[in-house]
Amino acid sequence: MPDNQPPKNAPTRPKLLFVHSGSVKKRLTFETAAEMGVEIYLLNANPGWADTYAQETIYTHGKSLADTLTLVEELHQRVTLTGVVTFWEEDVPTCAHIAHQLGLPGNTPQAAMNARSKYLMREALQNAGVPVPNFRLITGEESLIQACKELTLPAVLKPEWGADSEWVTRVETAEHALQTYRENRNRARVQDSLYPYPPARFVLEEFLSGPEVSIEGVVKDGQITLYAIIDKAKMDDGSFIERGETTPSRFPQTIQNAIRDMVVDGVNAQGLTHSGIHAEIKLTPNGPRIVEIGARMGGDCIQPLVKRVYGINLAEENIRVALSLPIHASVRPKGWGISTTLVPEQPGQVHIKPIRYAKRNNKLIEIVYTKQDGDRVEVPPVAYDNLGWVSVWGKNYTSAKRSLDLHTHRVARAFDINAHTPVMYGDVAD
Repeated sequence: MPDNQPPKNAPTRPKLLFVHSGSVKKRLTFETAAEMGVEIYLLNANPGWADTYAQETIYTHGKSLADTLTLVEELHQRVTLTGVVTFWEEDVPTCAHIAHQLGLPGNTPQAAMNARSKYLMREALQNAGVPVPNFRLITGEESLIQACKELTLPAVLKPEWGADSEWVTRVETAEHALQTYRENRNRARVQDSLYPYPPARFVLEEFLSGPEVSIEGVVKDGQITLYAIIDKAKMDDGSFIERGETTPSRFPQTIQNAIRDMVVDGVNAQGLTHSGIHAEIKLTPNGPRIVEIGARMGGDCIQPLVKRVYGINLAEENIRVALSLPIHASVRPKGWGISTTLVPEQPGQVHIKPIRYAKRNNKLIEIVYTKQDGDRVEVPPVAYDNLGWVSVWGKNYTSAKRSLDLHTHRVARAFDINAHTPVMYGDVAD
């Protein structure tokens, strides 16, 4: 028998379609699938970095959603796909449409839209009796002026289809809201997406005060498993840029229980049944309130942080849901994980100097640079760049915090630019 031919009775490898590779930061999702023995197929607009992971890539540049579904249907007829997954926020609806078209496990298209549209999400929560801030859909200047009369200011103006907190702005007055809308309506766009979104729509909602947490988990066949609550470092209320995370949560267990209950209510209200869960919750004086619940895994440092502290690979659990494989139960944390983000405070060109890194040990989870030497960085509202992040682990919070300070100080010195301010994770009382 030729060496390249599998044995006659060899088990069939699951065939998984990735909807959009995302940026190179998503490499770990493909590595996880490969380690699981999954046969990878890819749907992307253009050739890119992830093509080498795929048995076959379908390119969709210039094609409509209907054309894309036809191409995927033809692929399915040839190879018999086992599942479909996305780790790219912008194409959660595309993934749902494909799952529906092929009869594969996935959220309904309506549930996916509830998770993507900041307006539909608020409507779904409100209709289910989940507490939400007062909100309005903004389709133009007239609707914004009217919304400012009806809502309590300050408020938050955000793109309906936004991601990564881009162009999310606290507005203090009606005049400020109108000025911000005029500046951002042409900037705010869904970038690098296979799904066609209607442009220039925003949501104005009352400002939620208090610290913020994220919750990571999955929902499979409607059963929700939550793996981690992650405390977020204090953000700038003007731009809401992510600055750091720590897990497990340092909030009292009663508050954590309330957070979990609200996420379960929110997932059910949105109609999510088969996907990852990335929820963001504000702990307001009136109790927890949902900022949003995404139908995919959290990005950037979250997956390595959760894997080190809980032993749970979120990418693997998302893939297991897509393939209808059993998922792992939630587990107790082992130690503490903390991450801090290097955030530009002014625009400029990045110059990375060689430095001597701290000796790698079991306390360092990862050091990630998101920019290369010579890259340009911008700040809100032009762009929402970061320079990278540092994640560490410790047996207790104090040990992890000490290690974070050391590693972040050394990494920050690599950037010859006055655009970096390493922001350490603060106390939960911030």
